Amino acid sequence: MIDFPNSPTVGQTFTAAGVTWTWDGTKWTGNGLNTPYLPLAGGTLSGPLTLVGNPVAPLQPATKQYVDYIEAAYPLGDNHIINGDMLIDQRGVASGAGGTVTGYTVDRWMYGGNTASPVGTWTRVNSTAMAANGFPSVLMFTSSTAHTSVATDAISFFQCIEADMLPDFAFGTAGAQPVTLSFWVNVSIAGTYSGALCNYLGTRAYPFLFAVPVGWTKVVVTIPGDTAGTWTLLGNGGSLYVCFDLGCGANYRGPAGAWGNGGWNGANGAANIVATNGAYYQLTGVKLEIGTVATPYNRESVTKKVADCQRYYCVGNILLIGYSAATAGVGVGYTLPVNMRATPTLVLTGASGNNNVNSVALGAYSPREIYGTGVVVTTAGFQLQCQWTASAEL
Repeated sequence: MIDFPNSPTVGQTFTAAGVTWTWDGTKWTGNGLNTPYLPLAGGTLSGPLTLVGNPVAPLQPATKQYVDYIEAAYPLGDNHIINGDMLIDQRGVASGAGGTVTGYTVDRWMYGGNTASPVGTWTRVNSTAMAANGFPSVLMFTSSTAHTSVATDAISFFQCIEADMLPDFAFGTAGAQPVTLSFWVNVSIAGTYSGALCNYLGTRAYPFLFAVPVGWTKVVVTIPGDTAGTWTLLGNGGSLYVCFDLGCGANYRGPAGAWGNGGWNGANGAANIVATNGAYYQLTGVKLEIGTVATPYNRESVTKKVADCQRYYCVGNILLIGYSAATAGVGVGYTLPVNMRATPTLVLTGASGNNNVNSVALGAYSPREIYGTGVVVTTAGFQLQCQWTASAEL
């Protein structure tokens, strides 16, 4: 580093490191040198900026210009996965005993197991080890048998992403963007495992492989944008599946490292966690973002996390207390906490039928408004209560 004089005048010279430098009003130029040098503050960089070292690798020095660029190009909050830290569980199933068949686990995450009989159990667990990395909640699958996968087995964890969340991907066009998938995984058997990005139609997929030891490992997979295939990038329908292969058969695996025409959940040659009785697979901290750099996991408030999940599934209770004549129909409207993806499917999970009301039912006006109805039994006071779930899942 050369300590040039402060506030130089035009034409002023300075000798350092065996070179005489001249100030031209904006920069110092060394006599006999072709490269001018900017002052510590101010000036315009006109040439390329060359970084020493790999800018993607962790724990390496980086210039301020590079840091500023990354923050501008890849701001936090760009995760296209909802509930990637497995924190929200409105159904409450995954936090309890879990399940063994195809269905939703924690919010937005499904387990797919189309085998003739269950091959394992999924659940959510708390991880002390991952709490140190900021991810105390973990989605877990444990094999319950030594299952040999057949061609038609599609055993995986996956999330389906809505088209309105993905227009910036531009998949299926000449402007398709590269994306980076990062996640934390822990397996009881070291090996090479797999996953895939797949379009909603099941006609286009990118399978990938990743090698992991026993113990928690952060995996980063960079995927080129798909310029071919049919992709829905607008509207409230499905667009993209993000899949983690637990033991898929040949029909649901394809060549790794390239986009291809298939509905694959994983890659050829991957290990199957279901092949060993008692083996387990744990997943958390999932992030899918545009670009070739895995940026830190964005931390959102619990209020924001819940609202994002409620667009697809929410639970609640309707209560109406009053006085009415016998056989009169009564009803009450309810505004949902958020606009759901579509007009929801409602399920009555509990109804107060012993408070002078019967024929309790639910209905929906729109993605935001639902209602409960009933019929008063005798002329007297009544209480209409409806506990419900509303689903607009993809």
